Amino acid sequence: MAKQRRPGTKPVDAEKRAAKRVRRDERKIAEADAKRRRTRQRRIKTGLMVAAGVVLAGAAGFVIFQRAVPPELPGVAQQTNEGRTHATAGRTAVYATATPTSGTHSPNSARCGIFDSQVPAEFAVHSLEHGTVAIWYRSDLDGNTVSGLREIVGSFDDRVILSPNAQMDDPIVATAWNRLKAYDTADPEIATFIETYRNRGPESLRCAY
Repeated sequence: MAKQRRPGTKPVDAEKRAAKRVRRDERKIAEADAKRRRTRQRRIKTGLMVAAGVVLAGAAGFVIFQRAVPPELPGVAQQTNEGRTHATAGRTAVYATATPTSGTHSPNSARCGIFDSQVPAEFAVHSLEHGTVAIWYRSDLDGNTVSGLREIVGSFDDRVILSPNAQMDDPIVATAWNRLKAYDTADPEIATFIETYRNRGPESLRCAY
């Protein structure tokens, strides 16, 4: 027996149902596309953030590396560390060179400044241990060159010694803790040597003038 249609209702339109399904499918496709775009944008953003983090980490690592490994001036000899013990009372330290950069030294350090007479090496080495730079010049060096050295050293306010040295062969020798470079003249690079190697001793102490 056929089912009777209630009064006031209309037959379901198959075309309308089909159109509704099409709209629903289109909406689902659009939502899926939007989701894929959002996912892609998140991935791009994450990738950019990771790349930026890598760059920043690299820059920070480079800075840390520079601080951990201080710069070196070309041509500067890195000397063997001969130790840093104090000589016993009444005994004078003996060095293999006229301009030592480490080794047994006096319990007392040299004051900083410009000297007309030779600073004892065992006092100078103790000053190098404190981060001082010692600039030595041969005792027979001409006056103009000595004046140039005085001008260079005088431009620094701390941790620099200028002294004649009667035992030297080279005209000028710049020394810091375990570092040494010889010069023929009052080369402006001596100021760079001082800037580079001051405060790089095992200890960091200001020296009196």
